[in-house]
Amino acid sequence: MQDLSLSGLWKFSVDQDPEYHRGCDYSGVPLLRYWKEVVVPGCWNRYGAEYDLFEGVCWFAREFVIEDLPQAAVAKLNFEGVNYLADVFLNGKKIGTHEGGYTPFSMDVSAAITRGINRLAVRVDNRRLKIKLPAVMGWYNYGGIHRGVSLRITDKTQLNEIKISALPEGKGAKGSVTVRVEPADLKVELSARIMDRTGECVWSGKTSGAGKLEIPFDFQKADLWSPVDPTLYVCDLELAADGEVVDKRSVFFGVRRLETRGNQILLNNEKIYLKGMCHVFDHPICGMTFDPAVIRADLDDLRALGVNCMRSHFPPPSFVLDECDRRGMMLWLEVPIYCLNPKSSDSGTVFSDNGAKSLAVNMVREMVLQAINHPSVIIWSVGNECNAEHPEAEAFFRACVEQVRALDRSRLIGYASYYGETGCMKDYADVIGINQYWGWYDRISQLTGDSLPASKEMNLAPLEKCLNEKSKLGKPLLMSEFNADAMPGCLSSSRDLWSENYQALFLEKQMEVFARYPAVAGSFPFCYADYRDPSKHVNQRWNGLNLKGLVDYKRKHKLAWDVIRRRYQA
Repeated sequence: MQDLSLSGLWKFSVDQDPEYHRGCDYSGVPLLRYWKEVVVPGCWNRYGAEYDLFEGVCWFAREFVIEDLPQAAVAKLNFEGVNYLADVFLNGKKIGTHEGGYTPFSMDVSAAITRGINRLAVRVDNRRLKIKLPAVMGWYNYGGIHRGVSLRITDKTQLNEIKISALPEGKGAKGSVTVRVEPADLKVELSARIMDRTGECVWSGKTSGAGKLEIPFDFQKADLWSPVDPTLYVCDLELAADGEVVDKRSVFFGVRRLETRGNQILLNNEKIYLKGMCHVFDHPICGMTFDPAVIRADLDDLRALGVNCMRSHFPPPSFVLDECDRRGMMLWLEVPIYCLNPKSSDSGTVFSDNGAKSLAVNMVREMVLQAINHPSVIIWSVGNECNAEHPEAEAFFRACVEQVRALDRSRLIGYASYYGETGCMKDYADVIGINQYWGWYDRISQLTGDSLPASKEMNLAPLEKCLNEKSKLGKPLLMSEFNADAMPGCLSSSRDLWSENYQALFLEKQMEVFARYPAVAGSFPFCYADYRDPSKHVNQRWNGLNLKGLVDYKRKHKLAWDVIRRRYQA
């Protein structure tokens, strides 16, 4: 078996007339000497100042060498994230197309790969009019192969879709190891061993068959995963065909139980309050590409804040999930099913579009399959600020929820509603997310940034009315977004709007309200850091950045950082 990283230096070129060049693929010819050399993973908007605002079609190409190729090779090309539409070509053959900018995907290249030099080319299109999800660019539309690329080659067959289910059972654990084997018609033997954190084997088992294989397991003593003690186990897998081991994988997982009871969230049968934070990853140097040093520094700072759960508005790469597993940082993951807001009186909307529904369901599937073995992930979110009241929305969201349940029934399903307008999701979600900005957007003009005529005191009566109503649903309420914009360094003793002082006051007042409602099981200020936001008007306050961060774009603390730290550490 071979695992080859294809991250690193690639050739790169902007396609200035993509429709005229539709027939090109650039994978059948030697690399063009005049193309720019760039680093993958990366965002092309960070490859040079001339690409900063570019949205369009770009090409990426590279060569790699395979010295040893089995006669019956199974070869999978793996991309962790390409924004937005990717056409993949290898050695003059089109391999496939993938839509969606933030979830991983694999392509079978067994028929195209060859011994010796191979030429790979990827056409990436992030034109706004081509993007179906998200419906609104609430974060910057960085283009490119912004996450890692790898190639896995095995002989005859290969392990895929590994799922480890493990729940507490008495003082031990009980669960199963499930894998999908390709090709599906070849009889194979699967062996598995589970080791604890000391390296001692606590269970082993075998099975044989074809296609989908499952081995149930149990062991007598289990240490449970929690934010306080994030214990991890490792499962070593071996796949044999015709008596020969052809594939091996090691997968980390945790043992823990999540459930809701009335308005409470229970982790391992104990009530837990989610001291959360929204995180829209963006950085002035690496853009949307998750630089390990940057994300580790962010996680360090979130821990210092007292945060125990991070809401990520698009799924992060696998190394971030690994880091959160080890740190005990819980995660609320969502795909960008964001701002689908047709008028309730309209028919034949995006919700009834089979293409949009299939894309949404596939995004959910890819998110779950990527993160299913990570104990840090506690909530799968299937939407954010959509018109869930629309008559056509019910079938759309039901399909997304059914996809989650078909893959995983051990975690909670969430949805982030716009000012509590939950619609059909009040029936499908396990936890009710409420995005609300009473005390902010009702007091400013988004167009100019000026303050609207208003009293000095923020009016939080609508918030209390909302919480009184939603508490009756009998489900945990999560304050999934709330905050005010603060211009970095703008200080005002009179707490003027747009100042750091007003933002700090806003968060303090909101948290005081939440504390009076037992149904509120968690709070997620929006958001950790300022970030590029095309949806915001460029005015005397906003200048291409959303300014709701508790830290600025370069990660300098604002006054609000101390407010949240005091509340969470108390």
